[in-house]
Amino acid sequence: MNRELEEIFEELEVLRNDYFSTVEFNDELYRRDVPDKWSVGEVIYHCWLLLKYFRMFSCMYNTPARAFLMLSRQSPAEYDAHMENIYAGETMKAPFILVPDMKREYSKGELRMMLEDETEKLKKILDGLDSNALYRIRYPDPVAGCPNIIQAVKLAKIHEAHHYGIVLKRVRGNR
Repeated sequence: MNRELEEIFEELEVLRNDYFSTVEFNDELYRRDVPDKWSVGEVIYHCWLLLKYFRMFSCMYNTPARAFLMLSRQSPAEYDAHMENIYAGETMKAPFILVPDMKREYSKGELRMMLEDETEKLKKILDGLDSNALYRIRYPDPVAGCPNIIQAVKLAKIHEAHHYGIVLKRVRGNR
């Protein structure tokens, strides 16, 4: 696997370990401390949904995008891995497919395993791609500026950190 991609996944694991070891992530997972704001469990589930749909889209999109790259035979002047935190500032409304509509309340362990399983599946999909594909295949996400694969994985990590930080602050301020 590309070294930069490995580092992002390692940072994501550290991030999850840090948050999942807090008291707030080990307390009442489904208690909403502020009306109309997600609970810790719902936030984790939302992050899982984003990762799941990101993986599913990558599975369908990367093969034809890679074929197109091979046909174009162009190489970028440089590889751009920088990703701005598009979640800084005002909060955005989540698209309906990423809103937690949970059929049941999962345990913290189940939620963590769901995140880890999706992460491993995503790693497998991205593992076979060379640096050229990782930096040149762009996802059609205008909000994020059509990020390449490396940038999109960074954005997933930024997204989790953003939500975990917000829910942690909210819980600490209200309990």
